[in-house]
Amino acid sequence: MKLLLLCLIPLALVACTNLPSPTQTAEADYGAYPEDYEAIAKAYLMEELRDPDSIVIESISEPQKQWIGDKVTGIDYGYLVCAKVNSKNLFGNMTGFRSDAVLIRNGEVVEYAKDGKLLSGMKLCD
Repeated sequence: MKLLLLCLIPLALVACTNLPSPTQTAEADYGAYPEDYEAIAKAYLMEELRDPDSIVIESISEPQKQWIGDKVTGIDYGYLVCAKVNSKNLFGNMTGFRSDAVLIRNGEVVEYAKDGKLLSGMKLCD
């Protein structure tokens, strides 16, 4: 019975959280537009990915206002940038190009999604 209650409490809390409405997203504070978005994204990827010397960045998209999140982790607002990236994996092999996503807010990366997907399944980049 205790195990059942422990499982149901988080589900009940999740049900109380709402995703932003169109009005909320229109009125949200996304932070300052990141003029130096390419440098911010590159610096973050060099820090985040396994082998910085192997990283090849083919392209970086222009920032777009975006919210990222879900009912469990909450919502972050900022500017979404997608980067076509190739890098080495744990076995030392190049992974092939993929679109990683970074959400920039006031000059900092506040969210990162490898392959442009969140755990919730939300797809950010093509």
